[in-house]
Parts: sequence; C-alpha cells; structure tokens
Amino acid sequence: LSNLDAALRADMRIELAKLHRQLKATMIYVTHDQVEAMTMADRIVVLNAGEIAQTGAPLELYHKPANMFVAGFIGHPKMNFLPVACTGVTDAGVEVDYKGQTILVPVVPRAGMAGRTLTLGVRPEHVQMGAADLTLTVTPSVIERLGAHTVAYVALDGEGENYCAMLPGTLAIRADEPIRTGIRAVNCHLFDENGTAFERRVEMTDIDMALFDPAAA
Repeated sequence: LSNLDAALRADMRIELAKLHRQLKATMIYVTHDQVEAMTMADRIVVLNAGEIAQTGAPLELYHKPANMFVAGFIGHPKMNFLPVACTGVTDAGVEVDYKGQTILVPVVPRAGMAGRTLTLGVRPEHVQMGAADLTLTVTPSVIERLGAHTVAYVALDGEGENYCAMLPGTLAIRADEPIRTGIRAVNCHLFDENGTAFERRVEMTDIDMALFDPAAA
C-alpha cells in the first residue's frame, strides 16, 4: 500500500480487514509499515536480519516486547532508550539510577544485576508534563504540532534527536525553550546488556487479555 496516498492507504487497510473477516481465511501480509501490521493483524511475526525477533498479538508486542529491536520497531514515534545503572534488586522489581535519580521499575528481577549497565525504555506517549518517578528537564529542538498531540524531540547530551515526548496538543511549548517532563515507573520497560527485556509486571483483566490474544476472545 506504500504507493497510495495517506487517505486511500487507510481506506484499503479497512477493506482488507473486512475481506479477511468475510472470507475467514488465513492471510499472510508482508509489510515494513508497523501501522499496517498493528491494525490488520491478529498475530505479528517481527523479523530482524532474517531471524524471528518475536511473535504475538499486536498489543502483546506493544506492551511486552521481547527485546529492544521489537520495542523500537513497534510504536510511533519509537520508544525512548536511556542508559541506566542497576543499584539494587527487590521483590518489587529492579532499582536503577539515571543521572542521580533512582526509579524502581516493576519487572521480574534477576539475580546478579547490581552494578550492571541496563537500558530503560519508555514510549513517547507515556511521557508526561511535570514531575513523576523520573523527572527530566529538557529543551526540545523540534516541535511537531499534530492537532490532538504535540511531539517534542530532544537531543540529550547534544547528540541526535534521541528523546521524544508525545504531549497534549493544547500545550503552549516551543522549540529551544526548556520543559519539565516526567516518566512513571509503571510505564517503563527494562532491557539487559544484550537487549533482552525483563518481564514486565503488567496487570491485565480478562477483557484486556482478550485484546492480547484474539483466540481468547
């Protein structure tokens, strides 16, 4: 569908989804467009360099990515990745430090993590204005106003657009002016040195589980 304009591309996604339900047939759809994959698929197989990175329902890949590749591929704008140091492990999760701030990430802990360098992940749509479990005062270099949302891109440490916040569209923020953003621990992901995700402790209701696995509906 990449050769179609945006409106027709959306219309065709809907038509293909309707056709799939009417025919009740298995369809294999190959795409580089994650929006097409998320909106049309019952199950997604994410490939990385010819190898299967993860298989699952669209929301399973969104909420519980198996590794950093899947976490960065699913979702737009892509997930933010921050280098952190593990300061301790408890039954409640893994405690990490980012530039002097400590946050307890609710993931299934592993032994021998203390002192190791890990990666904290948070999606732009989960960054909020104001203080939270982890607070970052940043200066956006680029602002995109999309109506319902405003997307702020920040170059941390002066290298690249590597921190992004998707904020309410009504916010009066401007490029080159500092803003205070917050990240809640419950929304965070955590990855080890190999990029493998720690299992998140995401509370799911029976209705939510049906969204994760269409076969359960």
